[in-house]
Amino acid sequence: MHKITNDISHSKSSTLYAFAYFFERASYYGIRSIIVLYLVGESLNFSHNEALALYGWVTFFILITKFIGAFLGDLLKGNRIFILVGGVLQSLGCFSLCFESTTSLYVGLGLITFGSGLFTSNTLAQFGKEYLNKPKLLDAGFTSLFVGINFGSFLGVLIIGYIGGLDFKYGFFMAGVLTVIAAILVLFTNENEELSLISYKSVKSGKKLIYIISGIIVSAIFWMVYENNYFFIYGIQKKVFDGISIIPKAYLGVGFSSYFGIIIISILAFTWSYIYTNSFFKLFLGLVVSAISFIILLIIPDTLNSFGLILFLLSSFLLALGEMLISPILFSITTRFSKPKYLAIMLALVTIPSFLFNKVFGLIAEYIVEIDSNMIFSASVFILVVFAVLAYVLSLISKRDDRIYLSKETKEFLS
Repeated sequence: MHKITNDISHSKSSTLYAFAYFFERASYYGIRSIIVLYLVGESLNFSHNEALALYGWVTFFILITKFIGAFLGDLLKGNRIFILVGGVLQSLGCFSLCFESTTSLYVGLGLITFGSGLFTSNTLAQFGKEYLNKPKLLDAGFTSLFVGINFGSFLGVLIIGYIGGLDFKYGFFMAGVLTVIAAILVLFTNENEELSLISYKSVKSGKKLIYIISGIIVSAIFWMVYENNYFFIYGIQKKVFDGISIIPKAYLGVGFSSYFGIIIISILAFTWSYIYTNSFFKLFLGLVVSAISFIILLIIPDTLNSFGLILFLLSSFLLALGEMLISPILFSITTRFSKPKYLAIMLALVTIPSFLFNKVFGLIAEYIVEIDSNMIFSASVFILVVFAVLAYVLSLISKRDDRIYLSKETKEFLS
């Protein structure tokens, strides 16, 4: 680790983008928390299967519109203008849902889908460009952005879920207001220059590609393991807390790692602002602590007691720590080693493998459930350790490039 003593301040625009993303994510996840209930309600009277099918198509097309938004932002008018367009479209979509009709439903969901795609891909790119002249803060910057994402999704589900429970149209209206606020915040950002990092110029194209692909693989593997252990972990959680009436069942519906994650990501965002650590070493740490979390699950006694409760909470904490060490770093690595002109496209592309891995393993999830949980946990530990070794090797290889980050030449460039 290298202590950083020079500029550790985040720019005004990066802060505004982070808050804009916070409000947009609150709106998006708030809509997601009530849309299925709205569809199966008395007004539209969808069947449960029809509602889930429509929900699935919306999430799929949002992935597609991320690429459309990225291409439009990078190759046409610029990322910032399409962030604003996306925010406006998303707001109109939320307000359209306030009118109880099938036409308003499809118009609203279409606008939300396209607007969210435009907003998210271009916001990530604009946010990343804010750190092209502060390379040491890239990891800290994206970790800070994930603070906004996690808090936004948590509060969005909580607030819009509650308001939507009283009346759906008020929940949709609140979601629209949140995206309006997000768009307004973007108006106060500055146009950033597409600077190119000295470290980016000094790294050979082949090595840059290896770094990006390695980050993609590590992230995809982590999420594959995470998603395919979710039901086993939830089952243990249900057994551990069965009979503890002081914890509302609604809170138990969310994994405890999610609650830990909000705290952990905030601490990490502050820490990485002052301490520079190699990005691949962060991935290594994330995989190691995640592997330890599954080892702990293996030793939880069948007859649950207070010791089992402590072990489960420790496992949840370590899994949350692993997630928060890994998730933001993929975007940081991609930003560092991609050409700034095509940054939105690259940031959209790197999300594909995780999506595909989750879909493929989702199809075989029903067969995995039949396997003993200890076998799944043991296999997860093995997979995570193997890729942790890969991440550690990459951290050693990339140390030379990090020295350029910390060199006198780079400091002069940044002054």
